[in-house]
Amino acid sequence: MSRRDHIWFGVVMGLTVLAVAMKAGSVRGEFLFGAASLALMGLAWLLGEATDQAGNTAGPRLSALMNATFGNLPEVVIVILAINAGLADIARASIIGSVIGNVLLILGLSLIVGGWKNGIQTFNERVAGMNSSMLILGVAGLGLPTLFAALHSSESADVLSIWTGAALLVCYGGYILYSFSMPGQKLEDEAGSARWSTREAVAVLAVTAVATGIVSEVLVDSIKPTVEQLGVPRSFVGLILVPFVGNVAEHFSAVRLAYRNRVDFSMAIAYGSGIQIALGASGIAVFSSILLGDELSLVFDPLQLAALGAAALVATLVARGGETNWLEGLQLVAIYLIVAVAAWLQ
Repeated sequence: MSRRDHIWFGVVMGLTVLAVAMKAGSVRGEFLFGAASLALMGLAWLLGEATDQAGNTAGPRLSALMNATFGNLPEVVIVILAINAGLADIARASIIGSVIGNVLLILGLSLIVGGWKNGIQTFNERVAGMNSSMLILGVAGLGLPTLFAALHSSESADVLSIWTGAALLVCYGGYILYSFSMPGQKLEDEAGSARWSTREAVAVLAVTAVATGIVSEVLVDSIKPTVEQLGVPRSFVGLILVPFVGNVAEHFSAVRLAYRNRVDFSMAIAYGSGIQIALGASGIAVFSSILLGDELSLVFDPLQLAALGAAALVATLVARGGETNWLEGLQLVAIYLIVAVAAWLQ
């Protein structure tokens, strides 16, 4: 690790200690939420950086999976802690918010930056098409329990949610297996050597993973007082704020890769992260809630499902043709901003 890396590591750990100390000192909720958010964004950045360094020897395909997995770690932890804290609506909203954040905001910013610098960028249409079809599966899986609940009893919807969560987890496992055996899939390696040794990268991953769990608990505990004291809509907190804080690692990595004209890798992170949340994290949330004794049903707000459907539809259109440009990225970001305003007004 370079001297600059050590400095940034120290700054992030300092923010982590500050957030924990503020909670111990019973600081007002909105200030605690702000401090925890800054610390969590720093930890997410460290997770992404350590993943990049560890992935230099693992190959780009595994590196993209690692980036999506560790990048989503804060979000998954927050969802589980929110369920345990009795914030089921926040947990459900953050699942949808994380998917649309990756597919609309992160991918959109990546295409804007990459297209503006490099012009029209080409990508593997076959891989992108598979990813977009998996997002459509996520929309169907998360949407059917909501439709069922509107037509039948909520108790039956809870049972359907369990079966849906299991089916989505199985499909995500199949997606991972097929991704690594898919013929013709190739992501080009990036030239250059790792700045960190493998031992340093693994050590940072371990430390930041533990710190992420601690700070996520601080963040979740500060949600209720923040909503009450500032009057921020709960739907906005769950759909926009929490996923943005938890997904900053993907923001950094995907946009940076698109800027370097590695749009295939960038799209693999954005799509892969969205798929991981829609299929994997939602299933984990359902079964974790059973273990916690506070069962979570996959019955969502109509606005949230509409946003998810729009994200999957536009992502499918972007995946067609094998090339993209900055205008398509602007369209994705525009939809995300509309959703954000709607969540604030809800």
